[in-house]
Amino acid sequence: MIEPLLYQVRIYFSSEFTDIFSSKVTSNKKDALVSVLIKHKGTLLSQYDGFMGYVLEAEKNGIENYPLYQWTKDCLEVKEKVQKYKKSFTIYINNEEVYKKDLADNIEKDLLELVDKVTILRISKHDTNPENNPQPPSKYK
Repeated sequence: MIEPLLYQVRIYFSSEFTDIFSSKVTSNKKDALVSVLIKHKGTLLSQYDGFMGYVLEAEKNGIENYPLYQWTKDCLEVKEKVQKYKKSFTIYINNEEVYKKDLADNIEKDLLELVDKVTILRISKHDTNPENNPQPPSKYK
């Protein structure tokens, strides 16, 4: 039986909004985003924090059990990539990193209304099909 595809929604902030969102500073855009997240039982995790968590977990439990360890670790050593990952957030729904298409579609629809290309730059939706996702360069296989 073929497993159904699961989905993930990501949101991309400007540098300024990244700072606002992670601080105690209030803003209408931040309030609107938080409302959407609450409505969908969503939380945000920056790609940087997700990648760093993966690397630390691998180092704690044995990197041989983490096939993407070296690729992830190497990416975290490139300043430009770190800056990009700190502005890109994965949306978890009900504490899940990937979820059914209808959940992804619903939160994507609400988030698209917040995209202004100044604070919230864009939204993207990804599926779990490996053919649609970047694969490690051959040197990491």
